[in-house]
Amino acid sequence: MRPGRSVSLLLILAWAAECAVPSLKEHFGFVPGDDYKLAGYSQVVSYFQKLAASSSRMKLVEFGKSAEGRAMYVAFISDPDNLKHLDRYRDISRRLALGLAPPGEAPGLAASGKAIVWIDSGLHATEVAPVQQAPHLAYMMLTGESEEVKRIRRNVILMQVPVINPDGLDAVVNWYRQNAGTPYEIAPLPRLYHKYAGHDNNRDWFMFNLVETRNVSRLLFEEWFPQIVYNQHQQGPTGPRFSVPPYDDPLNPNIPSPVMEGISLIGTAIRERLAREGKPGVVSYLGYDAWWNGGLRTAPAFHNMHGILTEAANYAYATPRVFHLSDLPDRLRNGLPNKEPSIFQQRPWMGGKWGVSDSIAYMLSADLAILDLAAGRSSQFLTKAWEMARANIEAGKKGKPFAYIVAQAQHDPSEVDNLLWRLRAAGVEVRRARQAFTAGGKPYPPGTLLIEASQAFRGYLMDLLEPQKYPEIRSGPSGSVKRPYDLAGWTLSFQMGVAFDRVDEPFEVSAEPVAEFPKPGEVLDHRQNASFLTMAAMLSKGQPLRWAADGAILSGTQGAAAWRIQQPRVALYEPWTANMDTGWTQWLLDQYQVPHTLVHNTEVRAGDLRARYDSILLAAQPMASLLEGFREGEAQGSRGGPLRDIADPKSLQRPEYIGGIGLEGALALRRFVEAGGTLVAFDDATELPVRMFPLGVRELLSGETASGAGWSCPGSVLRVDVDNTHPLAFGMPAQAYVTSTGGQAFELTRLPEFEKAKVVARYAKKDLLASGWVSGERAVLGKAALVDARLGQGRIVLFGFRPQFRGQSTGTFKFILNALYLSAAKPL
Repeated sequence: MRPGRSVSLLLILAWAAECAVPSLKEHFGFVPGDDYKLAGYSQVVSYFQKLAASSSRMKLVEFGKSAEGRAMYVAFISDPDNLKHLDRYRDISRRLALGLAPPGEAPGLAASGKAIVWIDSGLHATEVAPVQQAPHLAYMMLTGESEEVKRIRRNVILMQVPVINPDGLDAVVNWYRQNAGTPYEIAPLPRLYHKYAGHDNNRDWFMFNLVETRNVSRLLFEEWFPQIVYNQHQQGPTGPRFSVPPYDDPLNPNIPSPVMEGISLIGTAIRERLAREGKPGVVSYLGYDAWWNGGLRTAPAFHNMHGILTEAANYAYATPRVFHLSDLPDRLRNGLPNKEPSIFQQRPWMGGKWGVSDSIAYMLSADLAILDLAAGRSSQFLTKAWEMARANIEAGKKGKPFAYIVAQAQHDPSEVDNLLWRLRAAGVEVRRARQAFTAGGKPYPPGTLLIEASQAFRGYLMDLLEPQKYPEIRSGPSGSVKRPYDLAGWTLSFQMGVAFDRVDEPFEVSAEPVAEFPKPGEVLDHRQNASFLTMAAMLSKGQPLRWAADGAILSGTQGAAAWRIQQPRVALYEPWTANMDTGWTQWLLDQYQVPHTLVHNTEVRAGDLRARYDSILLAAQPMASLLEGFREGEAQGSRGGPLRDIADPKSLQRPEYIGGIGLEGALALRRFVEAGGTLVAFDDATELPVRMFPLGVRELLSGETASGAGWSCPGSVLRVDVDNTHPLAFGMPAQAYVTSTGGQAFELTRLPEFEKAKVVARYAKKDLLASGWVSGERAVLGKAALVDARLGQGRIVLFGFRPQFRGQSTGTFKFILNALYLSAAKPL
């Protein structure tokens, strides 16, 4: 056979192989995006497996398991020759992203590398369109033969994660299929769509509490270092059709300015493409700010990556709706007109039918806009990653700061490694001194742990170890302060109670990288969170365990004991309103191996709770929601939520999930406490016992009281003073940090001779704010933040904050765990 014919035959065979790629209709039996149809996890994954088996342009890799054990996959899509050399392109991306390549080598690496673009789908499972879009994108990239698609395959390696929340996808799809065609067709899912976090699975991207977060972060921050990370979402149904960058103010100073310029460039490319394609309702500079760390689109920005978020309009699952102009709001969230052109939204959407397929069309346009830009600027994106890494390294060498040194005196040494492994998982290098050294005028011994600021992700490091100072952006000289999209402050070292010595001036030290942070062994020091793991292990083995009057943990028969500790019978109330705070509470109980039972409305209302439980936990939830839950006959849109003000009769909740604990449940809780039980309430759940039980405690931050005092705390870290002689505070420092998202403060109302309640912690009398922003702080200065109230033979523990906040505030975990163990303890 002549060479020309041989080449032609190979091309024909390759073309035939790609033609064998199964179409969406062939595999699913419908086209994802069709009205009233949703593809589930197994359908999507099996389709990607078929694609990988039939095309040389895809390599499908399992990279971990979900919380419920489902496999997580990433599809690498590119030209076959690129896929044959994935290891080489990964190494190029890594060397450039970490600034490891010397100046003479970096340009050549960038020129020979490929831009790495990450696109994930389905993080928030009720936002159904991204996952339904994933098969469309993969099919288009595998079979497309346009010049644009061929250029993308040639110059880009696409890392596509079709289902980033497998458990949530199945929960939502099964729920919708059960209800489709009934009066409950778009009823809200009555459970979290992630075992622990629900919507907060996009709030875990510096803490890594969730296994899915850890799996993904390994790919992002340890292995591949993509230059663009595109995280797809959906928003409410009546506003703009598509939210894209540029983002809103404020801008976090720890995000490199080239990152923000690049994000704006990408956002402009998306807007311009959608405009050319005649897709209206595209908005920017609205709502989604560039301040907060901890999301899948925000954490990469602190890693010199272009974190991209889009939000397509979402009605409800796969049910479409026709929107009339009168259904749409007159104004955007920033007050500008929604139905007239503006810089924020040049071409408003004026209504019509909207379904999943419409959202898919917008997302596919965004996909192509991003991929095409990356294909045309592949070497520039790679070079830029190297430039930012080197700039951070050089800035760190100059100092201010030069390094963060783990302080020698730590209240809870077990939390040091707990924090450091999280930094390491995010690509931050931690080092251990080989010999003694001096820094900042202080001597440090060999073995001291330190983090030098001269590394690629300097901004990320500083953002987690330095206090945030949220800027006061006002609409005018006397206007209200603009609230953050999520939190105002989150300083991780404060939340976890770990002390660092910041050293600004350069010093010399011989140190080696630390790769592993082993879990602590047996610990019987009440100051350490790890001691609760030791106690749980001892109780599970039937070993004797006692506490002394000062909180010392006693094993065996040594020492004078005040309590004999035994396994508490713990109940966690789980409402049918999918409460994320309940999920995080369950996460904490599982982490510290506290056996527990999830109880629901029927069991609480049935009473006789003391016979089965020693303690009952109420996670943060307003009293009205605790008592009423979903109301019978009430369309969900009339109470807010994703449907906003749309009262769709198909959004009725199923009868088995109607209602809350009711007045009979509240009475059952009171009787439980009076009979010797411990009721633990977080944040706004304290409203129920404070208002309905005779405790002699008054709320200070409710309704007109809070607004009149001007109190506002949109997610900040606050200082508290702790009475650590009180058993609930055993092991706590005298001064601590709590995370508050508004919270509550209390006042004891009885005369001293009649007082049964004790204040365990108070908001600081001065210097209340540690990180973030507050106003009206005089309303809480010196006021009670944690109260031990007595009723009958039992107690009610009132937290004015969330001590388990998103699993981040490990410094206040002891409060909860002490309360639970004391609930079953026997005085000696």
